[in-house]
Order: sequence, then structure tokens, then C-alpha cells
Amino acid sequence: MDNTLKPPTRKLGKHVRILLFSVLLAIAFRSVGFSIIDIGLPNFIIDLSGSLFSYGLVRGIFNVMQSVFQFPVAAASDKYGRRRIIIIAIGIYTLGTFLCFTAQNITQLIIYRAIQGSGAYTSILQAIVSDIYDEEEHGKGMGYYSLSMNIGYFGGIILGGYISSYLGFRNIFSISGVLIFISAVFLIVVFNTSNPQNITTNSDLEKSANMALNKRNIILLLKEPQFGIAVFINSLRWFIFGGVVAYLVWVLQVFYKIDELSSSYYLLLIVALYVCFVIISGKQLDTKGPRKMMLIGQAIAIFGGIPFFFGIIHIFLVFTIVTLFISIGLALYDPAGATLILNIIMKINPNLRGTGIGLNNAIGFFSSAIGPIVFSIIGELSIFYPFYLIFFLILIAFVMTNFLISPERGSLISTE
Repeated sequence: MDNTLKPPTRKLGKHVRILLFSVLLAIAFRSVGFSIIDIGLPNFIIDLSGSLFSYGLVRGIFNVMQSVFQFPVAAASDKYGRRRIIIIAIGIYTLGTFLCFTAQNITQLIIYRAIQGSGAYTSILQAIVSDIYDEEEHGKGMGYYSLSMNIGYFGGIILGGYISSYLGFRNIFSISGVLIFISAVFLIVVFNTSNPQNITTNSDLEKSANMALNKRNIILLLKEPQFGIAVFINSLRWFIFGGVVAYLVWVLQVFYKIDELSSSYYLLLIVALYVCFVIISGKQLDTKGPRKMMLIGQAIAIFGGIPFFFGIIHIFLVFTIVTLFISIGLALYDPAGATLILNIIMKINPNLRGTGIGLNNAIGFFSSAIGPIVFSIIGELSIFYPFYLIFFLILIAFVMTNFLISPERGSLISTE
């Protein structure tokens, strides 16, 4: 490896640790809001006289807007500084969340979800985490990122069941908005009291002004074949995850007639297992490498999905076990895919982290956006068709990871 791309390992100072904590807290609170909404949204849709398709559309429009704004917002953070752009993006997101609380029909809810989705600040949080850690520790950083995201989702599942059951499903948006607002205030306070040297700020503009918001940088990233392949493989995971989470909640509450509180406990089991294996994946990434961890996760998910093609899958216990296997596979796949992308970007140009991550997340959010829509359409035909699709997509991802991602150097790809 070129040593010029490998700065010496630094111990995180007090202010950087506080910043890291605030960013991870913001990630966690955002995920809490996600899962709170996931639990209560099906009955909110039904109350507004919606259907499975309108449910998929309400879920999908949010991620469509996230995909549209993810790249320009992240690239703007490279050019104008993380601090300024993230506050603007969180403000838009919070406004849209509170507007969703006031929706009186499906059309209004779709419009307000679009506003909420346009506050696409996820990539900035991810870029700040990558700013904090040196290249050799990006696996650890992405492990923390995935862990905080999933712990937040874990907590939101618990809250979502109680909020929907006792406070009314409309309050899934009001409470989610309050949590996002709190995280924004905390970030503002931390930004005003700390100035770590390795975080991109306005003082970095002289060296990075030409590194963002132009076609040349996108072409520079896409000229590396491994970047395009890794983005596509990650987009398959985004599509599966975005579709299956939304569809699973609908299947539990509408098909199996499980109430919000009981379905929250069901999802709690799945997410608990998911979080455990995200932790395992994060700890193994820096030694085994992202490619190997992706293959392990994909293989487990493929093995677990085989029962979908047999009659025993109609037994709810079997369905639950299969779902758990797939969640384990996706958990190992999750931080490994993010680390693979980040390491490839670092080999191309370290100053393009925000742009590269934003481009990856924009494509990922779009894939995640169409997931619920596609799943809801084919789910109208047969309840298990979406799960057949999951099996074959993971199989495709496994083949591509095994044969198209460099086995000799893992994610450390030469750009020569």
C-alpha cells in the first residue's frame, strides 16, 4: 500500500470523542424515529383508507427523496463544511416529520414524507465518522456507525409498539420529530465547543473546494471498476433491507393479525440478533476484511432462505427461524459493505469521502425506496413472492462478491 495514503494512527482526543458520541447519538435517534414509524405506519395508512400499495408508496417516497438529495447534500458538506450543511439538512428533516403528524389523507402524507426525505443528512454523519478514524481503523468506525444505527432501531421498536398502542399511531411522527430535534441541538452545542483537526470544516475549503459538486469527481470514482461493482452489491442489500422491513411489518400486522405491541416484540427479537452480529462483523472486519465478511453473511442468508421454496414455510415458527437466519446474514453483510466502499474511495482519493459515500448512499436510498414499492406490488400476488426475490438477489450478490471483488487485496484496490 502507498504509505502516503496511510497516516499514522492517532489516539482520539477528548473533543473528538465527544463529537463522535454526538454523531453516534444523532444516528441512533434517527434510527429510533425510523422504527417508531415502521411499527405504527401500517395502521396509520389503513386509518387514512390506504392499501398495501399506498403503504409501499408512502414508505418509498421518503427514500426516493433521500436518494435524490443524498449526494448533493453530502458533496456540499465536502465543499462548504460538515457543520453548516448538516444543521440545514436536519432542520428540513425535522420539519417534514412534524408535518407528517398533521396529515389528514394519503396525499398529504406522501407530500410530507417527501419533505422529510429531502433532509438527507445520513451521509454527512457517516462522513464525519470516517473523518474521525484513520484509514486502518475505518472498519471500527463503520462498525460503530452500523451499531449505533441498529441500537437506535432496536430501541425504537420497543417505543413504537407502546406509542402506537397507548398514544395513538399518529404520535409516531411527533415523538420521532422531538428526538431528531434533540439530536440536532446536541450536535450544534458540540460543534460550537469543539474543533478537531481531522474533521472537515470551512477551514478545509482551500484544499477541498475543487473536490466536490462536479462531474469530474464522479467520473474519477466511477473509473475504478471496483467502486461501481461494490456500489451495485451494496444497492442490492439496500433494496432487500428497505423492502423486507416494510413488508414484514405489514405481513405481521395485516396478514397474521398481530397487534402493534406484539409485532414490536417480534421485531425486537430479529433486531436484537441483527445488532449482535453487526457487532461481530465490526470486530472481524479489520482482520478478515470486508470481502470475506460479505461472503460469509451472504452465504448464511442464502442457506436460511432455502425453506421459502417448501411448504413448511407456512408454519409461523419456521417462518420466524428463516427470518432470523436472513437477519444474521444481512447483519454481517451490513458494515462490511460500507467498509468496502470507504476503503475503495480512500484508494482513489481520500478527499472524496463525502462525495463517494454520498453517491453510494444516493444509489442505495433509491434502491431502498423502490424496495417497499416492488415488494408491495408482488406481495399482492402472493405473500411469499417477495421472499423468493430476496433469495435470488442475495445469490446474485454472493456470486458478484466472490468473482468480481478482488480476492488478493480485498478492498485495497489499486487505481493505477
